[in-house]
Amino acid sequence: MDQKLAGKKIFITGGAGFIASYVIEKLIEENEVIVYDNLRRNAIRFLHVQDHQNFRFIHGDVLDFENLVTSMQGADICVHAAAIAGIYSVGENSTMTMKVNLIGSYNALEAAVKNQVKRFVDFSTSEVYGPFIYRGKETDNTTLGPVGEKRWVYAVSKLATEHFAHAYGHDYNLEVVTVRPFNIFGPRQIGEGAVQQMINKALRGEDLIVYNDGSQIRSWCYVTDFVEALYHALFWENARNQIFNIGNPQATITVNGLAETILRLTGAQSKIVFTPHPGPEVEIRVPDISKARLLLNYTPKVTLEEGLKSTIAWYRQQQI
Repeated sequence: MDQKLAGKKIFITGGAGFIASYVIEKLIEENEVIVYDNLRRNAIRFLHVQDHQNFRFIHGDVLDFENLVTSMQGADICVHAAAIAGIYSVGENSTMTMKVNLIGSYNALEAAVKNQVKRFVDFSTSEVYGPFIYRGKETDNTTLGPVGEKRWVYAVSKLATEHFAHAYGHDYNLEVVTVRPFNIFGPRQIGEGAVQQMINKALRGEDLIVYNDGSQIRSWCYVTDFVEALYHALFWENARNQIFNIGNPQATITVNGLAETILRLTGAQSKIVFTPHPGPEVEIRVPDISKARLLLNYTPKVTLEEGLKSTIAWYRQQQI
């Protein structure tokens, strides 16, 4: 029987986000959950937890150190998911991306140490592997693009945060776990996710934009699979001071193949329009998840087609 995390106070920065909304659902019945967020993106509006006795929301920004320290008091675990993410959001404001992702992470780590938090779970990104990663392991070299290219601002800020977090772990005896998500998708996704953008365009009968020739390769991971791995990372001893790729290499497809699948499943008459990518592109991104399999007992269960069907049904309902 699987171990349960119960009776803990769990503090989630960026807790109103897409993935975090599923983390809340997973934890709320057995634990106290405090969401700390500025509501720049708000996926918890789709939940019915606001009146739950174990739920508390604090409106705050990770750049507000004093508020962050006060809000985190008494927490056993900090899940640090707050970040500026998405290629286009990053490109629009690279300076704010660096501030939120670097200074915000520093503030979260300092607050965790001040409040004697036991475990700090850091959300990183598969972007740290650069433009080409096939079955990449956590011990592989990270690769970043040239300075001045906005495409890599997010990746470098997240990689720096990884180093920051594990340095804190070493120096302050803080249990640190880093997760590197690989293309997570599902219902309630807000912002820039390629899957939700394609689905919404298809449901509106609009053309789907695919960059270059669409031969770029991605592995897509359904959100509930990701959360199962994250759940164990919150408290299993095996996860302490580790870095994990979390994704689903069996759900690997070209971007053009993804667009064609979405058109087939939605029944849309939209066309696929190919256009040059405005900046550097990631050609292939497929994780090796053997470490997560071994230490987190992680096995992705949702196929790409199953996940897309569920996601399409949810967005179709939202449009209605």
